[in-house]
Parts: sequence; structure tokens; C-alpha cells
Amino acid sequence: MLNQKIEKRSTSEINRYGLFAKEIIFKNELVWSPTENEIKKISVNEFEKLPVDDKQIWIDHCYQIDDYFQMDTDDTRLMNHSCDPNTMDYPTDDPTMIVAKRDIQKNEEVTWNYLPFMNPYQAFPCNCGSENCVEIVKKNAVFKSDR
Repeated sequence: MLNQKIEKRSTSEINRYGLFAKEIIFKNELVWSPTENEIKKISVNEFEKLPVDDKQIWIDHCYQIDDYFQMDTDDTRLMNHSCDPNTMDYPTDDPTMIVAKRDIQKNEEVTWNYLPFMNPYQAFPCNCGSENCVEIVKKNAVFKSDR
């Protein structure tokens, strides 16, 4: 479930569409938590058996947690990656819950770090503008400060 203080807009500088704060979202405030209706989930083995067109949809939109690919079906799928995101996963034993890492100001884009959950088939240029930017978002990418 996406926080009610967030709305989708077509004004993202990262990737055209994105999620934005309609009002301030305070540090540690819940940004998103999953509901069963809003996530599709398949095992890596099930993914391998999909037709090519269906596989591509999953490649473009899924993230990986353990041996499963998961895909959001609500507006959360529009939360863009940043190498310096304003959200974080919480608690560590349930990385699907996302909270504000710091106060997120009204009209600020809400961003998340995709890297720990990238599926091995996807890679795309990063447009976050962070000094620490990985440049290409992909599984096992390394931040500039870690190189």
C-alpha cells in the first residue's frame, strides 16, 4: 500500500513518470508496504518457463528477492531508482517495506535504491544525478565511492 501523501506525476527528471510527495513525508514514515493484491510473484524456475513476451514484461518490471521475482502492480512500480535515495528498506528482515530515509519535502520525487534487488536480466542508464551514481543500474553495480 502506497502512502496517501504520494502521487504519480509525469514530471520526473529521472524517467518521465515518477512518484512525488503531495506533502512532507517524515523520516521513518512508511512509504510503502506490500499487499497481496499489489504484487505478482513467481519463482526463478517459473520465470524460465515463460514465453518470450511474458519474460520481457517481467525483465522490465520485476525485482528479485531470494529465489523469487516480484512485480508491483500498483503505482509503486513508478518509484524511480536513485543512487542517493530518500527512502530505505525497513525492517531488514522484511525488505519489501519502504520508509523515508529522511524528511521528503512536498513536491520532491520519492526514490528508492534498486541495486540490492535487481534481476539479473535488466540493465539501464541511471539518470539520478547523484555524485555517487553507478551510471548503469544492473545487478552487482558498484557506487563510484565503492570503486
